[in-house]
Amino acid sequence: MRAKLTRNIPGLLFLLPALILFVVFVVYPIVYNIQASTLKWDGVNAGTFVGFGNYLDLFRDPVFLITLRNSGLWIVLTIVPQALIGFLLALALNRGVFASTAYRAIFFIPAILSPVVVGIVWQRIMDPFNGVLAGLGKATGLSWLSGNALGDPNTAIFAVIAVNVWMWSGFSMLFYLAGLQLIDNNVLEAAKIDGANGFQTTIRITFPLLKSTHLSLLLLGIIGSLKTFELVYVLTQGGPAHASEMLPTYAFQQAFQLQSVGYASTISVVLIVIAVVASLSMVRVFGAGFITGDEK
Repeated sequence: MRAKLTRNIPGLLFLLPALILFVVFVVYPIVYNIQASTLKWDGVNAGTFVGFGNYLDLFRDPVFLITLRNSGLWIVLTIVPQALIGFLLALALNRGVFASTAYRAIFFIPAILSPVVVGIVWQRIMDPFNGVLAGLGKATGLSWLSGNALGDPNTAIFAVIAVNVWMWSGFSMLFYLAGLQLIDNNVLEAAKIDGANGFQTTIRITFPLLKSTHLSLLLLGIIGSLKTFELVYVLTQGGPAHASEMLPTYAFQQAFQLQSVGYASTISVVLIVIAVVASLSMVRVFGAGFITGDEK
């Protein structure tokens, strides 16, 4: 046992910096957040212990219920369109269209831009008075383009979701391109010999063979949806009337605007629990190998 430990010491020393960083920047903040969630605390003065009081208040909070609804809408209405658009773009680019490399870069650029920059640009585009869409609506007679999508409680969350889909579809495209290039061409050729047309080959062969890519994007999409903050905050700040509020923006509001740090910590703990449960559930359902494509 001692000899085995001695052999492993160099490896453990190499892991030590990463472990220290993990403990300091991941484990400690989570533990601190859990402890703070049991307090009625403004972040400055000494807090008052309330136990599970914050959690009971949270699940009676109508705004929190709105954030859960918005998170559900965000997950469904971003993951599916992003995956579909990314898949179609990848199919087109994988067939060797002219200047495909340039198109790949163009479609992927939004994904590497800062969400703050994207939010500011789209806020100007959707300005109901002087925005690009308003001008286009006046020029074409399509008055609905001049509507205040970000200022209407009925459309605000959907407008932000549309911007998010535009931003991240290129990311999905890149994933699908990588997956398409791993498919054996002999399989596709065999399908053609058997009389399958392009549509049938795509639906019955290509799409199923990209299962690991679909599931990877699903997992990343769920995690990304739950931690969305910058884009929503820049475009709407969670408004109007909390119509586009998400869990991170609501936690920010409680902590830094209303000085209710204990309550904000409670929101953060619930967010962590939802993210962990969702991730573990997917691994449980689909298997730990689906992310790397090691499926049997």
